[in-house]
Amino acid sequence: MSPSDPSRSPALIARLTVESAAWQALLNVLGEEERALVDGEADRLASLNASKLAQLQTLGNLAQARHDELLAAGHTPDHAGMNAWLAQHGQPEHDARWRQLCDLELQVQAMNQRIGTLIDMRLAATRQALNVLIHAATSQNGLYDQAGQSVSANRGKPLTAA
Repeated sequence: MSPSDPSRSPALIARLTVESAAWQALLNVLGEEERALVDGEADRLASLNASKLAQLQTLGNLAQARHDELLAAGHTPDHAGMNAWLAQHGQPEHDARWRQLCDLELQVQAMNQRIGTLIDMRLAATRQALNVLIHAATSQNGLYDQAGQSVSANRGKPLTAA
């Protein structure tokens, strides 16, 4: 089978279709993660992380299979190789599927950037709250007992002592 054999075409296009669906699934999980961060529902993040990691593993496997197909067809396993393969086979639906996959990848990257920004904002707010608590705990009149009564951090002599 020669590298330009058109019989390889359906397998690679089928892989692009499956890979696009996997990118869309990852985009959906990231959308849920973004909503959880915006809504302040940090408890949801753990289950979403497990799903996100599974999607990333699937995408890694699919990309590797696509790279292997491109190598077997005599092309480099990258965007340039895919573009060369598409130019060689010249079918518009192939180009459209490849553009869709690339667009989904860009959408995932953009959403991942937004999620990173949201996480940074949450971390900054948490750090600020911790700083306030630490300052209150180390200042002289900033502590309360279990009953809510103010207690002094300074355990020196009472003012009424001689």
